Amino acid sequence: MPELADPLAPVREELLARARAEAQRLLAQTDADAEATLAAAQSEADAIRDAARAEGESNAAAVLAVERSRARRQARAVVLAAQRKAYDELRSRVVQALPALRDDPAYRPWRDRLAAHARTVLGADAVLSEPPEGGVLGEANGRRARYTLALLADHVIDTMGADVEGLWSS
Repeated sequence: MPELADPLAPVREELLARARAEAQRLLAQTDADAEATLAAAQSEADAIRDAARAEGESNAAAVLAVERSRARRQARAVVLAAQRKAYDELRSRVVQALPALRDDPAYRPWRDRLAAHARTVLGADAVLSEPPEGGVLGEANGRRARYTLALLADHVIDTMGADVEGLWSS
């Protein structure tokens, strides 16, 4: 017997073709959406990485600035300590050399001029004496004048100013 043709076969084939086409379209759309999502995620990851790199560089620059400042302060402290040591050494050597000045023949005339100066400052009735470290002490009417070799040496060193700085700037 001859086979009868299925009258719904063309409809079924058309429906299957449409379903396949729709599935292909949905798969293509899903692939496109997945690619767009991946591209957006990659772009966001790149932006986050770039922002993190910039923040890291900024933080590193800030840390570097703090470290440089600390190093400058530390170096300055070392320099100041060395300068102070040189100044103290100069003063110590000057103080050690002072007693020898009393043996110098020029000391007595210099001390006499210093005594005359003390009398000018304090008055003619000033009581003058020579301290053990050399120089002149004077007192009159409750006022005192001290012109010791050590005080005069300190004064000379202090007034040398920039000349003393030459000890550590050469």
